[in-house]
Amino acid sequence: MQGKERWGILVMAGICLAASIGFPPKVGAEQFTPVTVGPKDLLQVKVHRLIMDPGSMQPIVLLADPQEERALLVWIGPCEANALNAEMEGTKSPRPLTHDLAGKIIEKLRGKIQRIIITHVKDGIYYATLVIEREGSAIEIDARPSDSIVMALKSKSPIFVSKGLFAEMAVSLKEEKGGEDPYGVTIQELTSSLAQSFSYKSTKGVLVADVRGGSQAEKDGLQRGDILVEVGGDSISDVKSLRDALSRSKASVKAKIFRKGNFVSLTLNPKQ
Repeated sequence: MQGKERWGILVMAGICLAASIGFPPKVGAEQFTPVTVGPKDLLQVKVHRLIMDPGSMQPIVLLADPQEERALLVWIGPCEANALNAEMEGTKSPRPLTHDLAGKIIEKLRGKIQRIIITHVKDGIYYATLVIEREGSAIEIDARPSDSIVMALKSKSPIFVSKGLFAEMAVSLKEEKGGEDPYGVTIQELTSSLAQSFSYKSTKGVLVADVRGGSQAEKDGLQRGDILVEVGGDSISDVKSLRDALSRSKASVKAKIFRKGNFVSLTLNPKQ
């Protein structure tokens, strides 16, 4: 094959791959460029499970550290969730789907997915890099984390997250011990990056990282992604202040919650 013909095929394949993986949104008027993270700054993670946000009914994939103590929560689309779930269950489609096509293009061009890296978050959006090895060179492609995770599972390639991002954004997978534990809610300290991701203009409050199915917390209407701002008239600044407020509460207590850009009120029953 002549050099120009091979180059033409490579360009067309790149266009198809970019279309299937998806370009990230523009920041201002400039196209976003991938962020490079050094090997020492990477943490290898694994797909822990796929869950559904009860409020928005949007799928969330949990990427856990090797000890399965903490996880990064990544909201994804229904199509990507279906593809991810199929890979986790080992279900094969009778005909190639989008991610299968992208994988075949890479394979035919003598490429191999080396790894995927979730590099950082900006304006509440995670960014990832798909690293493809071809003829001794590494090619980095800016990609959505959801598509990248599916491609990683299909190719049995490792998934990495920037250590700084994971330290800042990951939530605990273990139930917190304290007043809220029997209640059925897992909470997380609210950092500035987490607050920004939820469009919350403060760091005072506590993030609801998970709500146990069938728990009293779920019955009271708490949802994953809620930010507890006030309980029983007391302002909540951190996990300790929430525990103190719950321990002082009676059978039921009013709570002020920031949810999807708005403040809502709920009646909580932590001692039932």
